[in-house]
Amino acid sequence: MKNKMNEIVLMLFVGIPILSILFGYFLWRSAMDNYGYNIYGIGVIIRLLIAGLVCIFDLNIGLALLVIVSIWNFITTLRNTSFFIALLAILFQPIALWFAISAINRFISAMND
Repeated sequence: MKNKMNEIVLMLFVGIPILSILFGYFLWRSAMDNYGYNIYGIGVIIRLLIAGLVCIFDLNIGLALLVIVSIWNFITTLRNTSFFIALLAILFQPIALWFAISAINRFISAMND
């Protein structure tokens, strides 16, 4: 029983990130192919990063800013794509930010070694 539980936990830790990356990629590809709009553009990443940084200093203001930025990103994406893509992009844009920050951190640590 315990071995089966470990397998399930491992599948969750491995499977969910892989599925998130694949689904996010297909969402991005669909927006690029059908509408010519990059849902993970630099503006989206910068807005989310600023909101995330403000959360470090003041959680209430940061969360309010995160809601405002998410609405802004939703409206911008909705204007350039479809409602379905805009709705899903709101979920996957923070994941893309997390991957970007992780990649930058790994690059910096590799450069410092």
